[in-house]
Amino acid sequence: MNTSNRNEKEPERSAEQDRKKMVRDFFGLVMQGRQMEGLPYFSPDCVQHNPYVKGGMKELFDSMAAVQRSAPMYSDPDFEIRSLIADGDMVAAYTVLRGSRSDPGAGGLRQVHLFRFGKDEKIVEYWDVSQMIGSGMPNVAGAF
Repeated sequence: MNTSNRNEKEPERSAEQDRKKMVRDFFGLVMQGRQMEGLPYFSPDCVQHNPYVKGGMKELFDSMAAVQRSAPMYSDPDFEIRSLIADGDMVAAYTVLRGSRSDPGAGGLRQVHLFRFGKDEKIVEYWDVSQMIGSGMPNVAGAF
């Protein structure tokens, strides 16, 4: 017996799914060097907690752009979102940026990003925690 109803609507996207999509879209812009186009995702008074950058999101994005311009060590960097987790007004992302797609042993950066959304569905707070990974790390299980 088929109990499905052809007139049933697709389940509506949840706010958590929309927030995860926004974070995924933002990272897409970052990897294209277009992070400034992601500013509309963030509240104008968004608080960012990167201890190495003074100011708000624009200053953080300026810093990211400077790193992208000054680090052409590898012609084929590789970025991957390993996991996105949403819980209420928070989205956590675990990302990996490898120095080289063709040379995975060249090292890279593993990060955990936390985004807190406000009532207007803009990001109102942002944290990032980074770990550099180099060659010759003794733990064969890797960083994460």
